[in-house]
Amino acid sequence: MNSQMHQKRRNYFINKEFQGRYIFNYFLLVAIGSLLFAGVFGFFSSNTLSIAYDNYHLQLGVTPDILFKKILSTQWLILVFGGGLVIIVTLLLTHRIAGPFYRFEKAFDEMVGGDISKKIILRQKDEGKDLAQKINAFNFILSDKLSLIETFNSNSEISAHQLKKLLKDSGMDISKAEPLFNQILEGQKNISTLINDYTFPRETL
Repeated sequence: MNSQMHQKRRNYFINKEFQGRYIFNYFLLVAIGSLLFAGVFGFFSSNTLSIAYDNYHLQLGVTPDILFKKILSTQWLILVFGGGLVIIVTLLLTHRIAGPFYRFEKAFDEMVGGDISKKIILRQKDEGKDLAQKINAFNFILSDKLSLIETFNSNSEISAHQLKKLLKDSGMDISKAEPLFNQILEGQKNISTLINDYTFPRETL
């Protein structure tokens, strides 16, 4: 049975560089949007007057000046709470991407090392399911072909030994053919060595 690359991950910060970059960019976007809103509001309200009642005092003046403190406090609230919400949402969303990337990277490392027996299994909401299916299909087909090559190679070795024995039993002089038999058997051993460098399930389609 194939061992599976499926394990529960409680750490949402899988790829700190990748996720941190996205969190910073989205937080910066919120900050710029907040400042832009304040600037646009001040520009369009610069020619208007407002009346404010604050601490038992009635104030009359240009709207941006009257509402400056309120706008400033609102911007801080947006940056703190909105930024915190952006960080949480971005962390959850990037986790669906960083998680599969982590598994793909681990799978490719194992494939480079000759292990194609592992199967990539992603969670229901993870991205990259199509790529995971293609990698799994590639490993399965490659495993099947290696298994067939291994079978053909083993049969070739048996056939070579049987032919050599048959010729000897028939009384024929096989001294001239001996180097050829040895070459065939040596090639068979080399093929077996190459196949054994891979870890794969001995199954056929």
